[in-house]
Amino acid sequence: MNYRSLGQTGLRVSVIGFGGVPINRVCPELALKTLHRAFDLGVNFIDTARSYGDSEEKIGLGLEQYGTAATKIILATKSMVRDARGMAEDIETSLKMLRTDHIHLYQVHDPDPSGLDTVLGPGGAMEALREARDAGKIGHIGVSGHRPQVLIPAMETGLFETVQMPLNIIDYPLFKDNIPVATRRDMGIIVMKPLCGGLLKSPPRALRFVLSNPVSTAIPGMDSPEQVEENVASGREEIDLSEVDIAHLEAEAEELGKEFCRRCGYCKDCPVNLDIPEVFRFDRYYTSYFAKDWAQEQYADLDVTVEACLDCGGCEESCPYQLPVRRKLREAHDRLSGDDT
Repeated sequence: MNYRSLGQTGLRVSVIGFGGVPINRVCPELALKTLHRAFDLGVNFIDTARSYGDSEEKIGLGLEQYGTAATKIILATKSMVRDARGMAEDIETSLKMLRTDHIHLYQVHDPDPSGLDTVLGPGGAMEALREARDAGKIGHIGVSGHRPQVLIPAMETGLFETVQMPLNIIDYPLFKDNIPVATRRDMGIIVMKPLCGGLLKSPPRALRFVLSNPVSTAIPGMDSPEQVEENVASGREEIDLSEVDIAHLEAEAEELGKEFCRRCGYCKDCPVNLDIPEVFRFDRYYTSYFAKDWAQEQYADLDVTVEACLDCGGCEESCPYQLPVRRKLREAHDRLSGDDT
């Protein structure tokens, strides 16, 4: 495994880290096997969040069961709370769930402009983060987000040591201006969505593209030992990205377009409990993976389908990629329910 500096933190992290979202969807046994396989192969950076279901809890159990070797693992988590009291409570919860007395990196999770002002203002979350750092409960403070127009002002404050952002062949134009800001401020760059939420068909090529940039680590989400093995291979190779590789990635980007779901999950708070990312996942199988019958069967088995949508627009307000979610849901429903014939 290759390792790089995490900005000015003094930490050395594996160039392939572990994105902690998917393990909240699998059983504890599979989650532990996946985590332990990653650790065995040299992955020493793991990212999770308070909002990732039971991800923190599974990671904590995985670290505990891995034994003394787990002390080499660098832990990062994050919270969407903006005030000091709530952030202090989330830090304590994270420590408990992760079964540790020290978290290496705690991040402010996806603030919007007003949320960033609250975080940095009197009584804001930054106060609790600093207190936790002074007490040794956390080591470093970072910011994570999907909004480049918010991340750059946050980075320019000089208050954050790391930045976590999407970076892949499709989102690169949106976030490329963040890279020189982070480099100038010696911030560690943590790359989420390196595989576009699993949509890019060649993980090795996509990961090499990400790692050809001055980033610290890429954190693809993984929920099986096999995924770990495939992704980790890219962290052991020299970064050799040819013109042919770029051409393949650009062709994939053109095929996907820009109006696709990255499965970030910010639309999860649907008032009728419609699992929007799951609908779009089934639709992707229908349109791109020659699995129409399977996709329609899976959609029909959902507890809530698009027919229940209230057209409230909350999903579009929360989507960091500004997708026309309601229109795309209606189109997906027509295909998946057979109404487009």
